[in-house]
Amino acid sequence: MTKTSSCHGSGKDVKDTLPMYTGRYDGSANLKRRLIQGALVLCGIMWAGDFVYRIVTDISYVNRERCVLYKAFPRAWFLTFEYFFETMVIVFIGVFIAVLLGRAFLRFGRFFPSNPVTAFLYASVIPVCSCAVIPLLSSMRARARFPTTMAFVLASPLLSPYILVLSFTVLGFTYGMLRIACSFILVMVTVGILRVVLKGVDGPEPAMEGPRCAAGCGGDGADVYLETFTVFRGMLPLILVGAALGVGLELLGPRSYLMNSLTGKGLAGVITWIAIGVPLYFCNGAEVLFLRPLVSHGFPLGTAVGFSLTSTAVCTTAMAMFLRIIGTRLTVILGACVFVVSCVLAVLINAAF
Repeated sequence: MTKTSSCHGSGKDVKDTLPMYTGRYDGSANLKRRLIQGALVLCGIMWAGDFVYRIVTDISYVNRERCVLYKAFPRAWFLTFEYFFETMVIVFIGVFIAVLLGRAFLRFGRFFPSNPVTAFLYASVIPVCSCAVIPLLSSMRARARFPTTMAFVLASPLLSPYILVLSFTVLGFTYGMLRIACSFILVMVTVGILRVVLKGVDGPEPAMEGPRCAAGCGGDGADVYLETFTVFRGMLPLILVGAALGVGLELLGPRSYLMNSLTGKGLAGVITWIAIGVPLYFCNGAEVLFLRPLVSHGFPLGTAVGFSLTSTAVCTTAMAMFLRIIGTRLTVILGACVFVVSCVLAVLINAAF
């Protein structure tokens, strides 16, 4: 694919429309590049500062009312900051990492996952959430087939070194082992169903189109900072939609119900919890800390595992980005697979334990 193959839409020369990809930068492009660099540095500092603050003060989703910002501002303002601003910071950093990893994947083919199983193993050691790893979809398509790519993207938020440590230390050995096994089953079954669906459709695999020029115009000649901005700009409307839905759900008050209810042993309770987990914004093991007080009071183990799967594999922001990148049909099938498989696994675990 040439650098200009996916950048034409109006008949203009690519140099006139996207000077960042021509290899020559005018004054405006240089200024833009420096601004993007500064924004990345600032976002990196804020993300690192927030991470250290949470670790030192032991603040998580469960007790976020202890945060200084939560105390200083009305709850609606804090939620807006958390869902909109924090999400944009995470995705911006995630897109930058995705661009770098995408180029590394293209250069070092021998280290590239070749099937869904190896993709699952690779993804399990990368500490990122779904919002940060989804941008890799466009970058990976040049090397991996669709099932392998989807296995990587689905597995990344489900498991990471940090999540594994929290799982075993906070909720115990049994939960930790079940989390690993169920994550593997969920990814493999979902990828298998998507593969079957694709085989039933005439034509090539989906192009996984992201923002224009995000994947096809990059290559070695594109500046990494300008490419990062192009990808992020295309995702920004989707981030805003997902964040608005998240804030709305938070303000409706499901969290108070979840923290005080011990329902979930029956099928209706399992379905309710797993359905509530789908739109929630959890990452970096936050769902483990969220479940800690519930599990210690007898919350069903299977329901806890199912809730962990749905609350990390997808969220409102992730689904919005999936809609843009893989299309409505595959997004609906993916969401249905995550929901149904999680329900089945939760019921089986509850019956066994």
